[in-house]
Amino acid sequence: MSLINEMIEFVKSIKSIVKISWIGMAIIILLLIFFLIVKWILGKYKKGKSIIKENFKEFWNDLINLKRWQKVILVIGGVIFCVLIFGVCYWIKKPNPYQEIAILNNQNEVIYPIGVDILNERKVGDFTFFRYNTTEMIGDDVITYPALYKWKEGKLAERISEGACPHFEVVKNSVIYLNSTLVDSSHGQLYVARPDGINERVMEEELYDFSVDDEYIYFSYCFDTVGVGLEGHALHRMDLNGDNIITVAYELSCPSLQGSHYNIRIEDGWAIYSNYKIQIGNQADGLEKVVLLDSTDEDWIYYTSNMLIKAKPDGTEQVVLDGVDDFWYQIDKIEGGWIYYQKGNDKYKIDINGNNKVKIE
Repeated sequence: MSLINEMIEFVKSIKSIVKISWIGMAIIILLLIFFLIVKWILGKYKKGKSIIKENFKEFWNDLINLKRWQKVILVIGGVIFCVLIFGVCYWIKKPNPYQEIAILNNQNEVIYPIGVDILNERKVGDFTFFRYNTTEMIGDDVITYPALYKWKEGKLAERISEGACPHFEVVKNSVIYLNSTLVDSSHGQLYVARPDGINERVMEEELYDFSVDDEYIYFSYCFDTVGVGLEGHALHRMDLNGDNIITVAYELSCPSLQGSHYNIRIEDGWAIYSNYKIQIGNQADGLEKVVLLDSTDEDWIYYTSNMLIKAKPDGTEQVVLDGVDDFWYQIDKIEGGWIYYQKGNDKYKIDINGNNKVKIE
C-alpha cells in the first residue's frame, strides 16, 4: 500500500506542475519507469561489457530462457501495472462537473455564475460562502436580490438564506448573516451558519443591520419609533452566541452629525458613522465620547443622546444642558443662541449654555 500511496503522491506532483491529460500523464510515468528499468539493466548486466547492445542481448536471452509460467506471470503483471498507472492517472485527472461554483436554480438548471454575479466571496474551512444575485418572478414582477450560498469543490452550491441576504460576515469559522424579505432588504432576521450544517436564527427581533468584531455582534433593532428612538435605534451589543445583550451607544440627534443605523463600522472600540464616531465600552450612559470627523470652525457641537449635551468637536468638555429622559430626544433646530428640541411629546427651547429652559408646546 505504501508503494501505491507514493505513486499517487508522485502523480499528484506531476499534475500540479504540468497541465496535461490523464492519458499523457500515464504515458510519461510509464516512460519514466521504462527509463528506470533500462538503468537497472545496465547496472545488473555490466559484467565487464562496455556497450549497451551486449547488456540488452544478455538480458533478452535471460527472458527467453524463462519458463512458460514465468513469462505468463511477467506479461500479466506488466499489463496489470500499466492498467494501474492509467487508472490512477484517470482518477486524479477525472473530469469534475463542479470544479467551479455551480448553482441549481429554481428551474432545476445547473448554472455557472460569472464573476460579477458572485458577491463577497469568503472561504470558511473547505467551503466558500458567497452571495449571488438571484432573479425570481413575484407575481407579475421580476425581482433580483442577493441570496447567500455555500459551495464545496465537486458539489453544487447550497442555498443558505431563505430570503435575501443583504449582509454577511465571517467570525471564528461561523457565518453571521441577515435574512430579509425579497422586496425589502433594509432589515431582516439575524442568523448564524457554520460549515457543519448548523443554520439557526439568533434572535426573534428583526434588525436594521449589524457589524462584528472578534468578540461581539453590534446591531440596531428594527423598531418603529418616533424621532430618534433611544432604545429602538440605539447601538446594541451581544456575544457571538446571542447572549448578554446591552446598549453601548444611543442614537444621536444633531445638525452637525451625519449617520445612520444602516451603516455602522466598529473599529478599535469606536462605532464609526458617516462623519463622526462614538467611543463604546460597556453599558451606555449617554455620555459616551463623540468625535466629529469633519473639520469645522464651530467651537461646540450640540446633540442629544438620552440627554441634551454640548461638547467640543474632539469630544472633550462635555456639558449636560438637559437631563436624562427615558423616551427620546430630538433637536429640531439651533437658532439665535437657542436650542429647540423635543422630549417625548413635549417641545422645549433652552439657550446654548443650558439656561432659561422653556416649554413651548
